[in-house]
Amino acid sequence: MTKWEYKIVDHSNSTSMGYSNEETEAFKIEFVDAVHWKHEMSQIELNKLGQEGWELVTQDGAHQIYLKRQI
Repeated sequence: MTKWEYKIVDHSNSTSMGYSNEETEAFKIEFVDAVHWKHEMSQIELNKLGQEGWELVTQDGAHQIYLKRQI
């Protein structure tokens, strides 16, 4: 039987994604040409989770992301 663990991730703001205010400001400067810096930040964080084996299950609105990975 396959066993899973689940994770709920809040991407409502940079702090909830694990960035300090200083890191957020640096990110905004680095990604100044991006259409939306927060979207870029969210994509980077989701890709990190994917590298750890997490798979997207669903998304509740624009901020709550539900993930799972096999144990």
